[in-house]
Amino acid sequence: MNHVAPQTAGANSDSISIITATLNSEDDLPRLLNSLRQQTDRNFELIIVDGGSRDSTWRIIQAHADVVTVAIGEPDHGLYDALNKGIRASNSDFYVVLGADDTFRPDAIANYKAALRASGADVIVAAVMAGGVIRRGFSRHRAWLGHSAMVTSHSVGMLFRKALHDRFGYYSLRYSLLADGLFIKQVCTSDKVRVTAVPFVAGEFGTAGSSNRDVARALFETWQIQLDTGENPFIQYLLFQFRLFKRLPVILLRPSRREKKADSAV
Repeated sequence: MNHVAPQTAGANSDSISIITATLNSEDDLPRLLNSLRQQTDRNFELIIVDGGSRDSTWRIIQAHADVVTVAIGEPDHGLYDALNKGIRASNSDFYVVLGADDTFRPDAIANYKAALRASGADVIVAAVMAGGVIRRGFSRHRAWLGHSAMVTSHSVGMLFRKALHDRFGYYSLRYSLLADGLFIKQVCTSDKVRVTAVPFVAGEFGTAGSSNRDVARALFETWQIQLDTGENPFIQYLLFQFRLFKRLPVILLRPSRREKKADSAV
């Protein structure tokens, strides 16, 4: 295991952790790191968990010690295993997941902290730019349509209280693409969790992740998560068939392959 020495910011109670999982991310990671270096509020910790990249990703991480607080380099069991490692290594009370191909706007950290102070929430849902479109808002009543209909985006657009994992568990390794969807459904449908939507745009969500490429798998995992969280099986079966038919051309034209990042995308 390899680590970059922690910086002072990571131990500050006002800090926010940013958790990023990488695998052969040399083309994307520099943009993410530059967006974090440009933050108006630099009191955050960045934890990068690399699953054994064979390109220059690890060298890039080491070369950016001014912004990388902790780096873990070792084999893992996929994206969510890596994120779980990052969360456990966090020294902050709140965290945001950023994919290697995501970017933050310069005021993202400052805006998230302001939203926390104003709301005292357990989860903050910010607006996100994705595919040239801004996604906004939070709706608990849309849970029957799936987690992606409830929130803007797990990556970039959601700040979580880390202690929620003590109550709801860590990201499940049963789901290779959408374990965040299960966590979001469990957390954001609970009456005991305070969720607040805010209007600011936190950043841009990269759309090259594997949940956008392995569409068939993402649709199946969405269906299974809906069943696991107690939604009506018949309605969910109809939704699954409708989505499968709608995305069939994409499925036939884009064979799945392993990518660097996965996130909510259905």
